[in-house]
Amino acid sequence: MAGPGPSTSSTDSFTPFDFRAPNKFQSGFVREFGDLHETFSRVLSDLFTRELKTSVTIESLGAEQLSYDAYVRSMPNPSVLSIVELNPLPGLVVVELSAQLGLVLVDRMLGGPGRPVAPRRPTGLEQTLLGALLEHPLTAIAETMHGVVDIQPRFVTSELNPMFAHAASPTEGVLVLTFSLVVDSSGPSSRGLISVCYPMTVLNPIREAMRSARWSGGERGVEGDRPMASLLERTEVELVARTRTTKMAAADLIGIQPGDVVMLDHGVADPLLGMVDGNHFMNLRLGRQGFDLAARLEHWT
Repeated sequence: MAGPGPSTSSTDSFTPFDFRAPNKFQSGFVREFGDLHETFSRVLSDLFTRELKTSVTIESLGAEQLSYDAYVRSMPNPSVLSIVELNPLPGLVVVELSAQLGLVLVDRMLGGPGRPVAPRRPTGLEQTLLGALLEHPLTAIAETMHGVVDIQPRFVTSELNPMFAHAASPTEGVLVLTFSLVVDSSGPSSRGLISVCYPMTVLNPIREAMRSARWSGGERGVEGDRPMASLLERTEVELVARTRTTKMAAADLIGIQPGDVVMLDHGVADPLLGMVDGNHFMNLRLGRQGFDLAARLEHWT
């Protein structure tokens, strides 16, 4: 009879992996992407204020990373969902508005006071009016991405049942930005939430564009309100001027004594190599400036 198989020690280290968990975005990117959406809040506040002819205040409540399935399950049914393309970017974005807040906005559009109402499913006419109103978040998203990536948002479809909003695979990681929306009225102010869900498929090219903008010092390429290029200008680097590499046998190296002459594989007329962090990027000619050695730049490599 075969003996027992190899035992597994209780001290063995295993790392659990959840296949349904989303890929994590770096905290620096999440913070920067959230800051970028201050433009979204400002633009959408202005558009809603003009549309509803009353003061509308929109403020960011933060960003959350989760799976698309978890995002869908977190929303009540009904919810007012707009599924949007950001051409030419791949994937779909979801703009979600609570149904109760949507009914308040419709009431205000029709000249009503815009007071809080009991939650219910919007009628067909109310859905049509909400569709026109939810064109404004598309404009706000385009303004938000201006200077990062050129997009043309396009409405694809709408849903009231979140379970039917197939904008991403259930396990795909998404970044959800949530905003509070307050509508002033003659009575108590009405308030609710609006969220924008960016799947990773959409975020990856945006993240690359933001990284490129930072390094090139573009309009959005700021860190502490300064372009990355301007920060690099004051960074100290070590410049090394050296000869070309010389190879020799280990036995010859061991036998060298003080005063011996080592033959180099570097011609007398050859320029020195200018190195920064091990990278050869300039050729130098050795000389003297006053009582100090100096090197003159011959050309860039």
